[in-house]
Amino acid sequence: MNTKVNLKRIYHPYNLWEDYKAGFYDNVSNNQKKYKINKVLEMFNSYSLTEKYMNKVVKEWVYSCEHNLTNESINQIAYIGQGACCLYAGVPCDLTMRGWKLLSQDVRERSDKIAEKVIHKWKQKKRLKSTLKNGKRKDIKTGYQMKLHLF
Repeated sequence: MNTKVNLKRIYHPYNLWEDYKAGFYDNVSNNQKKYKINKVLEMFNSYSLTEKYMNKVVKEWVYSCEHNLTNESINQIAYIGQGACCLYAGVPCDLTMRGWKLLSQDVRERSDKIAEKVIHKWKQKKRLKSTLKNGKRKDIKTGYQMKLHLF
């Protein structure tokens, strides 16, 4: 699937990021690490949970997704997966990375495909909203009309 949709980079301060508020960047004590990693395995081994929580990320984390999914220099697929684990069980991103290594190659590939689909859908929706918003602006309408070729 071609997920290449050009969107203008959007920045938001970290205090608006929903991932930050949800504990995405937190540290976990030693006795909780094994439990959280098991939650990563549980979520990714279930197709329905993976899809549900990846879609939940793009739906509920408005500022975080705008900030991260318009940044072409990060691994957006990994971000969606890590975000899904954070929403699912409060798993920080570093523990999701540890758990990811324990998954089978089939589960990893399936999860990546789900993430690509979710990102593509989010970007298409974002682009459509931007197009609709900009298309209603008077200066855009006028500028576009000036470029029309009339016979």
